[in-house]
Amino acid sequence: MDAFENVRRQFPVCQSSTYLDCAYDCGGSLFSRASAEEYYNDWHKAAAKGLKGGPGRQPFFDRAEALRQKICTLTGGQSPREVCFTRNTNEGINHILLGFQGFGPGSAVMTSSIEHPSVLMPCINASHMRGFECIVLEPENSEYPTAQMYMKAWTPRVKMIVLSHVQSSNGYKTDLEALGAFCREKGVWLVVDAIQSLGFGPFDASKWGVSAVSAAGYKGLMACESTGFLWCRRDLLEMTAPTYTAAGFVMGSQRGEKGWEITCRDKKDARKFENSSLDAPGIYSLDAGISCVLGLGVNNISEHIRGLYDVLYNGLLDLGITPVTPLSPCESCASIAFDTPKRPQLQEIFEKRNISCSFSRLIRLSLGAFNNEEDIKAVLSAVKEVLEE
Repeated sequence: MDAFENVRRQFPVCQSSTYLDCAYDCGGSLFSRASAEEYYNDWHKAAAKGLKGGPGRQPFFDRAEALRQKICTLTGGQSPREVCFTRNTNEGINHILLGFQGFGPGSAVMTSSIEHPSVLMPCINASHMRGFECIVLEPENSEYPTAQMYMKAWTPRVKMIVLSHVQSSNGYKTDLEALGAFCREKGVWLVVDAIQSLGFGPFDASKWGVSAVSAAGYKGLMACESTGFLWCRRDLLEMTAPTYTAAGFVMGSQRGEKGWEITCRDKKDARKFENSSLDAPGIYSLDAGISCVLGLGVNNISEHIRGLYDVLYNGLLDLGITPVTPLSPCESCASIAFDTPKRPQLQEIFEKRNISCSFSRLIRLSLGAFNNEEDIKAVLSAVKEVLEE
């Protein structure tokens, strides 16, 4: 059986609906559910043997360390010490913006108005708390935050650019390789929300000049909610302090000559950002999801999704709908966003035929590794029926 059909069988949502909403969440998998049971089995066995070290004991820490390396493989990172676990994308971005020590008088961070709140709100909040400026750019046609837009707007005051690789609302993909090369040249830190691209297509932070990547597991990485990660280049880690502290592998406390103080064993170790108790079942789920992605092969997933994407996109064009999302693979990933005057009728027929997607500012159809040609046919059939009424 085809590897992608095998994965599809792991997602009950695909058996109960035509599911094109992976940009919202993956709907949950059987292997993710099984990973939680695996964690509890490991926990009680480790507890019985006295394998100490915190919740989940030694088997959990071994799993977490192996997962850090898999995250490096996924993101293009260099070392597991560059990875910390978080609850979500937003938390990782907050770690950087609130802890970065390189913002001086007159400094600025740059982002755009179309950004997801997980990017925009931390930028605004940190600017108020830290006293630097938050420059919010208006993208071309209010939709496309291009690399060129950031390059043109940059001034030496801008120390950091924070953006999504793929926009949640419209599926537009920014050219990180071009923007990263510019940021390297200008000495700008490039911080990226990659939740809409990891697991859907290739990502190479080191090659592209990305300084930090924040993401969560419940979309293209096919894991569960409540767990995510931050990968951060070691030179940026050295300049970023934890904004809260907890005892762990890196952080501690001791009495010094001037009284009690917080200690950090290695400023270049991302684990300094982690809380004492991590989401152990969630990390087991994240490991299961990322293992599935790496097992399928990111390039294979990208090719699979692109084949379906092109059929869906051209099918919409044939029906007279021009998506807001560009067709080019250089500017799109796994989501197609559009609108139509017959939005209410389309939403009604989608509900009637049990087709799941996102109806927000735009109508967004988003693909995952588990989708197939039958899903595309079902969607196009429903759209055609509405438009021909």
